[in-house]
Amino acid sequence: MKKKALKITIAALAVPTVLVLIFLTYYLIVTASVNLDKSKLVNLNSSIEIYDNNDNLLDEQSSGKSVIGATEIPEYTLNAFVAIEDKRFYSHNGVDVKGFMRAMFNNIKSFSFKEGASTISQQLIKNTHLSGEKTIKRKLSEFKLAKQLESEYSKKEILEMYVNTIYFGDGCYGITEAANNYFGVSPSELTVNQSAALAGMIKAPAIYSPRISPENCNERKNIVLNEMYKQNYISETEYTVNKNADIVTVTKQDKNDSPYFQLVKEELKNLPEISEFLHNKLKIYTYFDENLQNALETAILGTETETDKKAMILNKYNKIQAFYSDCGDFPRGLGSTIKPIAVYAPAVDMGIIDSCTPLNDERINYDGYAPSNYKDVYYGYVSAKFALAKSLNSCAVKILNDCGVENCLNYVKKTDIPIESTDKALCLALGATEKGASLAQISGAYGSFINKGVYLAPKTIKKICTEDGKTVYTDNARKQRIYSEETAFIINDMLKDSVKIGTAKTLSALKIPLSAKTGTVGTENGNTDAYSISYNGDYVLSCWLGNTDGSLMGNEISGGTIPTQISLNIWDNILQINGYKPSDTFNSDKVVKVAIDKLSYEENHTVETADDNFPERFVLTEYFKKDRIPKTVSSRFAYPKVENGKISVNNYQIFIKLCLPNYCEFKLFKEFDGLKFQIYDSYGKSDKTTFSDKFVMPDKKYRYSAIPYVKGKQGIKYGEEFFFEEIKTPPLDFTDDEFWKDFLSINISIYD
Repeated sequence: MKKKALKITIAALAVPTVLVLIFLTYYLIVTASVNLDKSKLVNLNSSIEIYDNNDNLLDEQSSGKSVIGATEIPEYTLNAFVAIEDKRFYSHNGVDVKGFMRAMFNNIKSFSFKEGASTISQQLIKNTHLSGEKTIKRKLSEFKLAKQLESEYSKKEILEMYVNTIYFGDGCYGITEAANNYFGVSPSELTVNQSAALAGMIKAPAIYSPRISPENCNERKNIVLNEMYKQNYISETEYTVNKNADIVTVTKQDKNDSPYFQLVKEELKNLPEISEFLHNKLKIYTYFDENLQNALETAILGTETETDKKAMILNKYNKIQAFYSDCGDFPRGLGSTIKPIAVYAPAVDMGIIDSCTPLNDERINYDGYAPSNYKDVYYGYVSAKFALAKSLNSCAVKILNDCGVENCLNYVKKTDIPIESTDKALCLALGATEKGASLAQISGAYGSFINKGVYLAPKTIKKICTEDGKTVYTDNARKQRIYSEETAFIINDMLKDSVKIGTAKTLSALKIPLSAKTGTVGTENGNTDAYSISYNGDYVLSCWLGNTDGSLMGNEISGGTIPTQISLNIWDNILQINGYKPSDTFNSDKVVKVAIDKLSYEENHTVETADDNFPERFVLTEYFKKDRIPKTVSSRFAYPKVENGKISVNNYQIFIKLCLPNYCEFKLFKEFDGLKFQIYDSYGKSDKTTFSDKFVMPDKKYRYSAIPYVKGKQGIKYGEEFFFEEIKTPPLDFTDDEFWKDFLSINISIYD
């Protein structure tokens, strides 16, 4: 029994021992060539040259000009970062084993990699040596390099390098730029309150920036202050005073970088494949187009508003060629700009709707969710194309409900628009997503409509070369099919009506092919965001107005007002560029233009194909996928018919009334004494249902008939002759004075 227990114990110990040996062997193999490169830690000598789309040098900048020594940074500022990012920083040797094990346990429990347990040393290594990919190999390399870092540098030196390399949002790298940008001070002048705000911000600058969301920033700052107090970096009094203190930012200062260059640097930061070259002099070739930038800036800077504003131009391959912003390109609420992407295009793609599908625009309520149209105006039955052009909220929510929110979200997830699990709700139809999207992200999604339904991630960088001419990066933008070619074509056609009759009608003054969509986020108290997105076969142009701090604009500023007017001015400037000829979006042989019966559509809300004889005035033409052409063919102009008729006699006149469709004409015939002849043709007459015959004799039998007909494209088509019952006039009454007056007033003439 004892021997058996001993064997079990040995076996139980052997298994973890073997696993540890396997892990150590794997660790040694994958990290064998990984070594610390001191030149990458703080890039004092590195620089970049930025070139435009024609390889002309635009700018040369040093990336090490903002580095500052730790002795010039207040102790409490450094402690703020330690308290929130790595509270055991002074006790570990680069890797916090306790924190790592806790994170691993939580990740296993949640089947995810949400927690990384990176120390400050690991974060510095990741920012300077490694990519952001979440792989075991990268994590093991991070462990090894962090330990090497700790063996080479003191904790103070590591902190110094860390705060000089982290990103604080708004194009700011390092604490010097951040302190000056947000608070107008040098790092040595930072207060405890400001230090806690900066330390809290680095987790997600787009969410915790004091300019983008003061509320989020203040909430995160207080978490940092609480950690500083718990770890004895500040007193209880300092905690209380700063917790209740406001975060006051300075007016945004003009930076040396243009808004476009800020996008370039942000993209550069997210290219893991060039991390090993960042300490070299790099030549960055971009898609920047000076003519387009001038066209954009001239228009947007010439518009006087008290709001923040930004505008962007992408070419047809989703390359960013021009950008202006006085507030960066951070995510904002999307409003109705999401409707083509998340509602109408998925619905067309899934075969739920066509562009002419009749929709009942009415007040709706889905389990308490009751969105309303702008100014609470409803149109009754409208086409899907009209609903999109007018941006009717009721119809968009109905379509999303019919499609299924999950199904539509799967389309959006193929773009770079951030989607969270909490976005699975009907309010998605109105652009209510948790994270919103940047202007580049929403513009890129519209670019898929130009590219036959294929999405390409928006890019500013074409290629990157080292000083000696070695190409270390070439743009191979991710391609992802989102919608079918037919769907993209139909959406392009639908959005043209937004320019013709819809919310972007201001653009119709340009007289060029354009599809467009506007969007507004706000309430009856004011709006926070206003968009206008327009495109043709060459460019996607997007324009946004709002306030960076989220404060309200007036309701008079909506997507269809100032943003669309700015867009009009930008397009007008583009048209002045020498040699530019605007092109329409693509044609497709996978869709068919179909004539449908306008009368059936408007009267019965049914979609029926019109035959070849339909007159133009009774036809609507719409595009359909080939497998979605309406099966029912309307034959109303093939077989004109009199539904019924009445005949009567009064005061020696015969009155005839016909019931027939208003598009039908009729010829009236009269028969008596064996003779039959035509007496009337309704064509060209205003009254096409009644006729009175005064040319009759007393005490005489008459027979009338009517032949209906229509004049269509293929000529006249006659229907079946309709016969009235025989009628007899009353005998002559010589005492009837009225009869003689009428008789004497009649001029002898032929019938019409």
